[in-house]
Amino acid sequence: MKIIDRISRRKIALVSTAVACLALTSAHAATIVAQIKDRNGNAVQNAVVYALPIGTTAPSVKPNVSAQVEQLNFKYEPFVSVVQKGTQMRFPNKDKADHHVKVLSGPQLFEFQIYTRKEPTPVVLDKPGQIVLQCLLHTWMNAHIYVVDTPYFAKTSKTGSAIIQDVPAGEYELQVQHPNIAFPGQVSPTMPQRIKLDASSSQVFDLKFDFVPRPEPRARVPLDY
Repeated sequence: MKIIDRISRRKIALVSTAVACLALTSAHAATIVAQIKDRNGNAVQNAVVYALPIGTTAPSVKPNVSAQVEQLNFKYEPFVSVVQKGTQMRFPNKDKADHHVKVLSGPQLFEFQIYTRKEPTPVVLDKPGQIVLQCLLHTWMNAHIYVVDTPYFAKTSKTGSAIIQDVPAGEYELQVQHPNIAFPGQVSPTMPQRIKLDASSSQVFDLKFDFVPRPEPRARVPLDY
């Protein structure tokens, strides 16, 4: 019984320590929750939400952080990416066919042909902005990369929710982007929006687009493949 009591007390102590650590972490950081719906009240996927610090410099990207946009079943995956400035972006080809990746617009222009036997050197995305990709061999293949100058970002899921955690207290400019947004007035309430976060607080934003986003390109196989 004494051994069991000691084990039980030890488990309680470990649990208490973990809870205390979580409480300490949450006490110094805030959470931003964005719920986005379209004109018809349906959840919006692939919307990018990020918070830019006001009056302070955002922490730099961590060393060797990487992300990827792969070619799979003649589709770019993911269709929408969001990364912090300075991230190394990879473009692996998982198809058995060649793809010719080209940036149609954006702050950084690059292109390369990809073969399954060799992945190109990663591109360091060091300029903020929206990058639009297309495959010149299969024109239905397109994708969007949002490069942001902040580590506080998220992308909405199929439920239309984006959650940004561990945001230090302070003032921020909240931004919302989506490939189908043509002008700022299409988002209600209008973005960008200046917000103030307190330590351990949570702010929830219900946003609405005045349009219905086009579906992302589907995977397909060419007739001559």
